[in-house]
Amino acid sequence: MGAEQLAARRLRSLSYDFRNFSIGDFSAWVEKSLGRKIYSFPWVMPPGLFGAWLSDGEQPAEYIFYRSNAETIHQIHIQLHEISHILLGHPTLKITKQMLSRSWTGKANLPFGDLVLLRSDKVTQYEIEAETLTNMIQEQVLRHAELRRLTEGISANSDIAMYLRDLGMVE
Repeated sequence: MGAEQLAARRLRSLSYDFRNFSIGDFSAWVEKSLGRKIYSFPWVMPPGLFGAWLSDGEQPAEYIFYRSNAETIHQIHIQLHEISHILLGHPTLKITKQMLSRSWTGKANLPFGDLVLLRSDKVTQYEIEAETLTNMIQEQVLRHAELRRLTEGISANSDIAMYLRDLGMVE
């Protein structure tokens, strides 16, 4: 199965309503869907790395790290990309709370470099799949935002408003 088909199937399986998207709301939806907590941290990332995802080896939790000095829109894209890896079931490394705590205080580094080694045989395919799903999510966000803008104020025409409600395009 190609990256587009895989991403489209995974996106449909989420059944997420993109009409009022926010990164926090979407992350919470994914948490509920997977039964795993997702924590996102702005982080000073190593050169050449914009984001990373690590799993908690002790509890059902996922940690997303994104470049703290990136523009806000890029930070959201990075988080969506890492969530896409999670949704697609890609491999990642497991860390502990102790490792996270030590890295937070500067006593140790998180194993970001080891992620590349973990995925080395399929790194390109995993990245294509995650980026494809990320793009599909962003397309949904933009499509629904545009629909909202197009349909605001149409309530004066009750026939059109009812038709769009029947299609599920507006509430």
